[in-house]
Amino acid sequence: MSDLTEKEVADYLKANPGFFENRDALVMKLKIPHKNKGAISLVEKQLEVMRDRQRKTRKQLTEFVASAEANKEIFDKSRRLVLNLVAANRGKDFFDALEKGLKKDFGCKAYSLVVFGKRPRQVNHFTTRVTADSARNYVGALMRAKEPTLGVLRPEEQDFLFRHQSEKVKSAAVLSVKERNRQLALLAIGHSDPHYFSPQMDTLFIGFIADVLAKLLPRHLPR
Repeated sequence: MSDLTEKEVADYLKANPGFFENRDALVMKLKIPHKNKGAISLVEKQLEVMRDRQRKTRKQLTEFVASAEANKEIFDKSRRLVLNLVAANRGKDFFDALEKGLKKDFGCKAYSLVVFGKRPRQVNHFTTRVTADSARNYVGALMRAKEPTLGVLRPEEQDFLFRHQSEKVKSAAVLSVKERNRQLALLAIGHSDPHYFSPQMDTLFIGFIADVLAKLLPRHLPR
């Protein structure tokens, strides 16, 4: 009779998961290689696997709770900002509400709104109108993005969007404001914390801000 192969033994044990029942002595004799202890028993290995699974489960649960709390915070901030934007009747009130939300709620000291139009002009201290063609030379990838861009920007993007505030920004969120595939603007929000905006963040709520801006911005811009 030929010796059994490892695969045959493995297949047999898979097909007979109760093989070790009532074979306690055999179980205690089995040894499994261990990188730190040399060799451990099957029971020790099972306990180690269970503890490792518990650690991973606790870590996943902690990350889930932290993510839920962070998302709720972003939702609350986004909700307040949107309500204030909708309530604004005049252009000045609209831009004041936008600036207040970015500074107070999102805690960002660096921010800019780049609006695209045929006649370049400085609308206010954080809003600039430029031609789309000139902007594409610096922020073309951000303009083409279908979702908000979060994280660290390229130097030319950061300098174009934040200008004299560029050195303060360690992470950023850039929202492409579009209405029916028409590019209206880019809203850039910068933070001094390199981890404040990251690619792993949920973009649902800040993406909603871009959608609201697409509806409201045209009526508040000067001709």
